[in-house]
Amino acid sequence: WLRDRKKLLQIKDKTVKYYVNKDQCRCKIFLNGTLQIERVVKEDSGKYTVTVYQEDGKLKAEEDTMFIIQGERNHLRRACPFSSFSEPVPQPILSGECRNKTVSVTCEVKQ
Repeated sequence: WLRDRKKLLQIKDKTVKYYVNKDQCRCKIFLNGTLQIERVVKEDSGKYTVTVYQEDGKLKAEEDTMFIIQGERNHLRRACPFSSFSEPVPQPILSGECRNKTVSVTCEVKQ
């Protein structure tokens, strides 16, 4: 996986290799190749590229995805974009929409 053409991590023979600081990345990869980013912040926005190779080393697939994190103005702060969300919330509702290879994810809390 790459973000903005910079290597993040890879999985090969069920072994994960990080090319960035694991704590700063806040990301992990599952055996099926899925990338998970924990505690998403606005700076995680960018073009993510996944490259898949066959066992013989030949290129099997490469896919780019634009990931854009947006926040409502009244929830943004200069030092920490989502500091107002630091407390646990009851039953967050996550929804996602995919259009033309662009994924939009929304987190909503009703209280």
